[in-house]
Order: sequence, then structure tokens, then C-alpha cells
Amino acid sequence: MKKNIDILIINNCPSFYKINLYNELSKRCRIHVVFIALTNQVVIDKDFNGHSLFSYELISNIQIEKRKKLRSVLRLIKICRSYNFSKIIYGGYIDIEEQMLIWLTAKQKNCLQFESSIKESKTTGIHRIIKKIILSRFSSALPPGKLQTAVIEALNYKGSIIETKGVGLFNRSVARRLNVTKNEEIKYLFVGRLIPLKNIELLIDVFNRNGKQLTIVGTGELEQSLKEKSGANIFFRGFIDNEKIHEIYQLHEVFILPSLSETWGLVVEEAIYHGLPVLVSNAVGCQFDMVLKPETGLIFDPYSAKSLEQAIDEIENRYAFFKKNCSDFDFDKRDNEQLKSYLNLV
Repeated sequence: MKKNIDILIINNCPSFYKINLYNELSKRCRIHVVFIALTNQVVIDKDFNGHSLFSYELISNIQIEKRKKLRSVLRLIKICRSYNFSKIIYGGYIDIEEQMLIWLTAKQKNCLQFESSIKESKTTGIHRIIKKIILSRFSSALPPGKLQTAVIEALNYKGSIIETKGVGLFNRSVARRLNVTKNEEIKYLFVGRLIPLKNIELLIDVFNRNGKQLTIVGTGELEQSLKEKSGANIFFRGFIDNEKIHEIYQLHEVFILPSLSETWGLVVEEAIYHGLPVLVSNAVGCQFDMVLKPETGLIFDPYSAKSLEQAIDEIENRYAFFKKNCSDFDFDKRDNEQLKSYLNLV
């Protein structure tokens, strides 16, 4: 006999911020979540089995690149057929499992979490044709913000669009810093993987010249080469567990994310929550919703050292203004809006 639920959710991996979102969502409606596999491309919740308050299934307990795709597709179809649901939310349309299943489920029930921004989405030529065909199978879409909505609109999507105001819920177990003063020396922070896409070499080039203190948190393929070219004012802290990352935020004044491409940028939300004004590249997906509109920081060109240098000068000159806007940002309201966007589906 089929089980009755409100929402069936398909996601590629159990990232900690999605676990937090689904935990809150499960308090308000009946959900079942299917994770395709594991990955090292995002920070996953290593103990999601103990942290999850909702029912879920993990199809492959291995890295997603190594899964047996046919087995995974068949398993997902079987799971889908064992539930009666009002909506099925797809975490994307890149994986073969999702591409197959959207043709086997009713369009009016299909909803897409669309988290790609215009900077990383091709909306012309053959890419446009393929994406329009795929989008035609969804009656509703859940983009997190303005830039993602712009992609859908550029593809002439005709379904319902509900902006979620975020891609998940980060951990908020630590109290915020709400003072608007600054230390005599402003210390800068980067948190993320040390890979070419994060554009950390730009940070090192700029901070080698200005001599300001920069802390880099994370590991990756470029770690050794970045250390070799860094001056004494640049400190590498390696990987810091998600449950302890708040400690590093509280030791700094400004957060920088220079990515060449960034779907959303959950670390930007974390930094703002902990009271840090932010400098983010114009390739970061949350720039309008989390930075420009609430005026919590500045945007710069990730291909221009001069643009970053100017942003650093401006944020230091107007630090109290940006700091106050970070402190005033209402995360309770934003998180409630995110939950409401999902509940509006049922």
C-alpha cells in the first residue's frame, strides 16, 4: 500500500543546510526525502542519520560520481511509486535520475529547486532548447533569489515561480554579534574550498600588496601553491568543522568571497549573521538578495585587482554603516519566508 505524504523531495546529497531546512519543514507538513548519494563538493552533514527529523532514504552510500546510475534510476522510480504525494520537488535536473523521473511523474506535481544564476547558466543556442524542454515538465519552480529568477524568465518559463529567499538553513545555534564598532585593525576572512573556481589567487595578490591580515579557511588542490606565494600577513587555518566555524567568524571583521562562479553563497549568509560586512564578486548568486538590497557589503569584479582594492577601501571607510545593516538583517523573517515558500506548494 502506498504511503500518503505532502511532498516527496529528491536531492543529490545530504548537505547540512538542506537537512536543517527539511527538519523545519517536516514540523509543518509530511515529507519524505531521497538523497541520491554522497559528495565532497559541498559540506555534507556527516551525521545526518542522527540529525534528520524527517523520513529519508539514501540510494547510494558512496560518492555520487561512483554510483551505478542505472541502479540508482530504478531505485528512485520504485521509491516514487511507493508514495502518494501532492508535489515532488527536484533538487535539480543535471543528474540522470532526475532527467528520467520528470517524464514519469505528472507535470502538475513536478516542482524544481532552481539554484543556478545567470553567470553560470547558458540560455542560448542548443542549451536554451534543451533547458526549455526540461522546464516544460515543471508546473512550479523555486529559485532562491533575483538572479536565479532571471534565468528562468530568460528561458520563457510559463509555470509558477516562488522565490524561496535562500537555498537552505545554516546553523544558528550561536548568538549574533550586534555591536557596530570596529577594531583598530580590520581582519579579513575567506571560507571555502581552495580550488581555481574560488579565485583565491586574486586575494593573495591583493593582500600581499596591502599587508592587511587575511585568514583563509578550507582545504583543496591549490592549498600548497597558495601557501607558497602568500606573505606573512596571510594565515591558513585548514578545514574547520561546521559546528565550530562560528568561532573563526567572531575573530574577524570583513568576509570576502571572490568566486568566479557561485550558485548562491551560503557562507555569505553565515558571515552576515555573525556581523561581518561582506565583499563578494559579481559572480555570487546571492549578491542582490543578501548584499546589494540589504546593503550589507559591496560587489567587485573578480577579474580586477583594482576593483577589489577599491571595495576594500570603501568598506573600511563606511564600516559602521555596513556593520549595522548586517546586525539589522532579520534572519528569523527570512527563514520563515523560505519555509512558507515550500508550504505554499501544498
